Amino acid sequence: MDEQESRKPSAWRSRVAAAATLLAGGGAGAAAWASQPASAEAHSRTASNAASVQRLADIEDIRQLKARYFRSIDSKQWSKLATLFTAHPTIDVGAKYSSGKELAEKTAALLGDAPSAHQGFLPEIQVHGNRASAIWAMEDYVSFPAGSTYKNGFHGYGEYHDTYKRINGHWYIDSTVLSRFRVDTVPNRTPSSAPKK
Repeated sequence: MDEQESRKPSAWRSRVAAAATLLAGGGAGAAAWASQPASAEAHSRTASNAASVQRLADIEDIRQLKARYFRSIDSKQWSKLATLFTAHPTIDVGAKYSSGKELAEKTAALLGDAPSAHQGFLPEIQVHGNRASAIWAMEDYVSFPAGSTYKNGFHGYGEYHDTYKRINGHWYIDSTVLSRFRVDTVPNRTPSSAPKK
């Protein structure tokens, strides 16, 4: 270090020394001056982090909700299926229903204990406050019980377009519309035993 540099403290050393002098002297003004930029930045960062965490939590809650929808159908838990919807949903899954209860009752009558397998994957979920929407790729395999008017089951592929509503801190399906891209016929199968609930 040359002689000129040793005589002139760097700019940051001057600022630190000035801040230390103000803080050492006390006073609310000095403390506020020293902490304000960092506090505003930290507050903004904390708010942004909290919003990101909430968004991820909402997305996971919606994923769990849709998983319960599929599992309730395949495990024949009809009363649970009915509770996943808002009071006045839009439901169009090849047939239209006006409530979760109606969907559950009509699907139970149609499928009985016949095996089915529903999958939803690759969700594109958008959350906007207490409302959300999603597109789900889907695949399902459905058999009908002996004596059904349906002589064959089917293996289908398509998409669900859903909307959701948060009510009292819980997410519910507000609308679900199923579009099938392909349906292959498969033989019906009579289950050897009822699915575990």
